[in-house]
Amino acid sequence: MPVGAMSTRGAEATQDNASGARWRSRPWSSFLAGCLAAHLMLGVTYAFIFPLGQAPDEPAHFHYALFIARHGRLPSFYADNAGYESYQAPLYYTLCAAVGKLAMLGGGSATMPTAEPPAALHGPAEEVAARLPDYPTVRDRQHVLAVEALRQAHRFTIAERRAWRAMRLLTVLLGASGVLLGWRILLVIFPERLWIAAATAAAMAVHPMYVHICASVGNDPPTVVAVGLVLLLSVLIMREGLSPARAALLGLALGLAMLTKDSAVAALPAALLALAWSAGRRHRPEPADSFLTDLARRVAALRWGRILGHAAIALGVAAAVGGWWYVRNMLLYGALQHFPANIDKQIPWQIYVARPDLLGVVLDIALPMTFRNFWAGFGWTNVAAALWIYWLLLGITLLPAPGLVMLMADSRAGRVRCSALQVRGMWLLLLTAAVLSLAMLWYILTIDLGGGSQGRYLFPAFPALGMLWALGVGRLLQREARRALPWLAGALMLAFNLYCLVAVVLPFYRTLLGR
Repeated sequence: MPVGAMSTRGAEATQDNASGARWRSRPWSSFLAGCLAAHLMLGVTYAFIFPLGQAPDEPAHFHYALFIARHGRLPSFYADNAGYESYQAPLYYTLCAAVGKLAMLGGGSATMPTAEPPAALHGPAEEVAARLPDYPTVRDRQHVLAVEALRQAHRFTIAERRAWRAMRLLTVLLGASGVLLGWRILLVIFPERLWIAAATAAAMAVHPMYVHICASVGNDPPTVVAVGLVLLLSVLIMREGLSPARAALLGLALGLAMLTKDSAVAALPAALLALAWSAGRRHRPEPADSFLTDLARRVAALRWGRILGHAAIALGVAAAVGGWWYVRNMLLYGALQHFPANIDKQIPWQIYVARPDLLGVVLDIALPMTFRNFWAGFGWTNVAAALWIYWLLLGITLLPAPGLVMLMADSRAGRVRCSALQVRGMWLLLLTAAVLSLAMLWYILTIDLGGGSQGRYLFPAFPALGMLWALGVGRLLQREARRALPWLAGALMLAFNLYCLVAVVLPFYRTLLGR
């Protein structure tokens, strides 16, 4: 039984199951609607408060989408001037291009340049950055990147800047879709304990950094949607049973993930595991004293013909939908995945073999940056909260740890009632979170030193992270008090969001723009 066990009292399980209809009643549907409304309102606010270009690599992401809108085709990285993000999978940028094209047709000049940047931006970028707040957690170079990005954004025309705003609003909608998918995944796994899904949705909807990234042009929010869709279909297949049509639908979701972002393929292991579990066994294997022998018997008892047949359907559909992208990469670049950005600054992994002591040095720099970026590292990760806030957030992050330890003890003592679907659903979420974490770790170890501000790469793991947090904290509370957990999590996260907006973001940009 995994850490994510649900309950520690048999009587409680019976009582919660008896009140299942109440948990699925209208108040909780209204709660979800409120979470989505809050996310949309905050997202639109962020989209207009943050100047264009003030998100990680946003000008390059917009440049890629604008190229598609202007030329009606995908760019070749070396042959076309489409920005350093133009190697990315194309689905999100194609959607942005369609929305941007419509926005550029909405009136105004397509050729007239915008007004000059504010006078406060004149002069060398280093001089402008020198008057900005000095955060102990931010490198000076990050301020320079933000200033240069702001100047670059002013070079686009009025129509193009209008298209940029429209693309931001599209991404806000995708962010809300990610919240909805996270809610639905946990609702399928824990249908009688809606407080787990509700607490996750509430925190995710108003999470400051998630809202910020969803209110800018970039492919992280669609990745949340792509991974969430694969996970939702996986748990639904485990609940409803396996069929060729469902395997094909799962393959469609995998194909869309392939076209969204390379990291979205992190959901593939969970999808294949769900197919294996859903296929069932030919017979119940005899238990064995040895773990390896017992595992071998369980594996041998699976319906391998059914597993392989449905896996072939899913992977075949995925290849038909998204495989062309990798074929194109092979023809253009000679590799399945083209990753040329910052190639001159990347750290070869072999260096850690020759200098293993560097591993600790890099992680000591990168992991705190990644943590801060997950919570509140705005702009080009150069707009930060006070240091004590991150220490407080670390305490909140670790708060469920004692409860999770208690749940493991309860599980071993047999005090937990957990269905096979719930156990397997939790393992799917944890597996996906682990794969995403390993991918992020590889990235921060091989990108240039100090490039570890990539906490947003963990956003697709929100269902797993929210599940663990809610279960751990819930174990520390009385049963009745758990029903207040979604309201408490949402209220505290919303307060933190508004604090970041009013006390951190707005003062920074008033200083930068000289207002």
